[in-house]
Amino acid sequence: MRPMKNAVMALVLGLLVLPGLPVQGQVAWDAPMMVSPSAPAGSGVYLSDPSPGGGIGVFSSWRPGGPFGFRIGLAEDPLEKLSVFGGVDFSGRLLRESEDFPLDVDWVTGAGFGIGDTSLVSFPFGASIGRELETDGIWFNPYLTPRIVLDAYFGEDPPTDALSLGLGVDLGMDVVFDPGWAVRVAGSFGDRRALALGISFRVF
Repeated sequence: MRPMKNAVMALVLGLLVLPGLPVQGQVAWDAPMMVSPSAPAGSGVYLSDPSPGGGIGVFSSWRPGGPFGFRIGLAEDPLEKLSVFGGVDFSGRLLRESEDFPLDVDWVTGAGFGIGDTSLVSFPFGASIGRELETDGIWFNPYLTPRIVLDAYFGEDPPTDALSLGLGVDLGMDVVFDPGWAVRVAGSFGDRRALALGISFRVF
């Protein structure tokens, strides 16, 4: 188990020091990614500010309770034009809280798009690190999600760097209430700079 812990720590440290390039002129679907080790299942509706210089956006998500989730949304990009974005994320268990290790750790990855005057396709890969805390029937799930992101631009006038590697780091909190709904908030930093706030609720 110790080699796995060392590998996880090396991945996190590598992500935090890796230099990256900013997303240019388009909405990134994974900002913020909002995938914690204990992400609540169900449907979600969120307000977001998904890109520097852009306007407010809105997106919906669906997590069926397995290792993946979906999202689709609309937002104003930095050029003040409407963009459509969406994607699918995948995650899996690396470590769970124990006497030897105080945190939950999942690997996370995914694929998604932002479409406006130019098209952006993004592939993040990283880790989600958090801890579930409970008091009086309310669960608090703070988490950190550092990740490397491969961005590819398409269109008639793509940026100079049509293919780039960047770094995003999410800081988030899920507050889960009974019966089956949660308030979720997260912010992205680094080459992904965005905010999102909304609710998630079970529909079954």
